[in-house]
Amino acid sequence: MYSNIVTTLLVIGMIVWIVLRQLRPKPVKKLFFIVLPLIALYEVYQTFPRQQVPVTQWIECILVVVAALIAGTIQAWHSKVYIQNHIVYVQGTTITLITWASFILTRIALGFAFGEFATGYHRIQWILWVGIAVIFATRSLILYAKFPEIKHVFAPSKVNG
Repeated sequence: MYSNIVTTLLVIGMIVWIVLRQLRPKPVKKLFFIVLPLIALYEVYQTFPRQQVPVTQWIECILVVVAALIAGTIQAWHSKVYIQNHIVYVQGTTITLITWASFILTRIALGFAFGEFATGYHRIQWILWVGIAVIFATRSLILYAKFPEIKHVFAPSKVNG
């Protein structure tokens, strides 16, 4: 039990760090575009209930996915992408933070509306991770599609020879 709490706090700390870090310009790296959604999916796997999931949780999950798709889309459209010294940078804005806060508040409101918090957060934690995975993946895919500069970062480098 103690190890689950520590792991959860570490992962939440990492998510907060990643969210706040979005306000600083950072070079576009394949690692963050691919690994962040994968980490969140791993957490879904780790926290997914081992028994049958009630229908209400599936409905709640669908609503969280819809909210996450909206949040990821807003984040992608309001991110700044630019080139400086031949390096492609991406930077979030205040809207990025507002979107994260809105998503988390929506998730909490849905949890209360469905009465899930009364049953124990550990039983519904997987739904939050589904939402985070969807936000990261949506944001990454839209940024990749919207900005040719990002596509060039992912293109295989050509070696003259």
